[in-house]
Amino acid sequence: MKLSELKTLGQVIEEHRQDPEFREEWDALAFARKVANQVIAYRVEHGLTQRAFAEQVGLKQPAVARLEIAETQPRLETLAKLSKATGLTFDLHVANGAVEIVQVA
Repeated sequence: MKLSELKTLGQVIEEHRQDPEFREEWDALAFARKVANQVIAYRVEHGLTQRAFAEQVGLKQPAVARLEIAETQPRLETLAKLSKATGLTFDLHVANGAVEIVQVA
């Protein structure tokens, strides 16, 4: 199979979203994925390992790893620590049983 014949990540996700169970779980963790993306981008931009980032923020390295894989929603206390230590901003919208980041700064 040629590289050009492979599906993109977006195509694979859209195919899986046809499954209601997958779609529900995927959508429920959208917030966690956005936080993970911000954390990873910050670490890369600043050349930090997970361990160094954890020390800067006041978390343990395994907690940073869990944030980055986005399998669970981050706690508000964790978002506050991230914001205080890094300057990252999380503007949240909570409605209809969902939490969304409405602005990334």
